[in-house]
Amino acid sequence: MEKGDQVASTVAAPWRERNRSVLTIGTATAFSLLGDQALYAVLPVYYESLGISALQVGILLSANRWIRLVTNDWAHRLGRYGGQKWLFLAAFLVGSLTTAGYAVFTTFSALLVMRLAWGLAWSFIRHLGVQAILDDVPGDKPGRTMGLYNGISRAGSVAGLLGGALLVDTFGFVAGMLWLALFSLISLPLAVSGHRGYRVLQSRQSGTAPPTLLLAGFAVGIVGPGFVMSTLGAVLVGYASDDALLSAATLTGVLLAVRYAMDSVAAPWLGGLTDSFGMRQAGIGYFFVGGIALLISVSGLPLVGFMAAILCFFICGTGLQAGLAGTAGARGSGAFARYVTANDLGSAVGPLLGWFVVDAFAEPGWSLALGGLVYLLAVVVLARPTRAQL
Repeated sequence: MEKGDQVASTVAAPWRERNRSVLTIGTATAFSLLGDQALYAVLPVYYESLGISALQVGILLSANRWIRLVTNDWAHRLGRYGGQKWLFLAAFLVGSLTTAGYAVFTTFSALLVMRLAWGLAWSFIRHLGVQAILDDVPGDKPGRTMGLYNGISRAGSVAGLLGGALLVDTFGFVAGMLWLALFSLISLPLAVSGHRGYRVLQSRQSGTAPPTLLLAGFAVGIVGPGFVMSTLGAVLVGYASDDALLSAATLTGVLLAVRYAMDSVAAPWLGGLTDSFGMRQAGIGYFFVGGIALLISVSGLPLVGFMAAILCFFICGTGLQAGLAGTAGARGSGAFARYVTANDLGSAVGPLLGWFVVDAFAEPGWSLALGGLVYLLAVVVLARPTRAQL
């Protein structure tokens, strides 16, 4: 072998290994998301048949995020020591058990326990997985790397939202969740083979996260997973015919599945834009377009127009999630833990506020409009010159 070929092979080998980790860990994460994502499609439609109130839906869809305000730091601290791979595996196992728990225990209190357990598991799945795939990634590639990881893992969201809704519509809530729990077990061998551990350098243990980054993460969390995803099914009930109420669950699943399918294709490119233009400039564009799209969605559009506006918002959210997570992850484990905690705080508050609007005003669209205003406020925050830019 020529010397030049040897050098090229030596340089390419780490990249092949990192890409393999992204593929394997992303796929394992996709399987782990099946049960969690299915709930977003079915609970807003089936909650009355399960004996759950509208306010309790908001609590269930946010409880897993509230607990992560504490467990994110656990994942950061425990990840600094040995046994990362086995912590990773245990998190996936707990995730599968929670999906089975949704089927076995259908009372509100039991579902609440399952949601808290899932939040604990997800803290470790996300933190240990992201730190592993970002280990040694060049400083100009974090957005693209996170975009690729998000794109792969979103396949689980597609399957959970669309497949979960179809399974529940066809076989009922209990049987549908049991099938999803069974499929989620595929994540276990992938978790073992994909996580090779990461080097916890001193410089990556406690990286700082500027306030602007934390505020942007909070805005993305409170609007996307909060105001929009948690109440989307309730909004779509208004578009479904009176004699086909159950179809609202499948319609929600279809819309969110299309969103995640688009993510799988576009996330690496959208994340790469933040690498090219900088997180601040790209963030201003994403927040502005996404906010306008949400405000347009509640202007009385027909179903096709409404879905197009929501998908436009989701595309902007994809770029923001990849870029912000990549920026935080590149700053180190501590910075990433603080960023995802800010994001989770928004995601926890969002469903409660969104369903408060639904319960108080009987108009789910107001939740989407509120989300649009938050996104436009984020534009103002990012546009202001500060000492600690993204």
